[in-house]
Amino acid sequence: MVWRLGEFLYWTATIVAGLIVLLVVANYAYNADKGESIIRTIPLLLAGAIWLVVWACRRVFAGR
Repeated sequence: MVWRLGEFLYWTATIVAGLIVLLVVANYAYNADKGESIIRTIPLLLAGAIWLVVWACRRVFAGR
């Protein structure tokens, strides 16, 4: 049962992190048309942190 929780959390967090990255890319594309080509790094770091923490939890819950 704990293994399933780890898998569920992993895939949910992967989707959330992917959506954050997708929004950052969309924001970059939108602002690039206006001449403001700035990539926001804090949301990308947040997405990476979310994914990394839940990846570690998945490994712990799986007993690896």
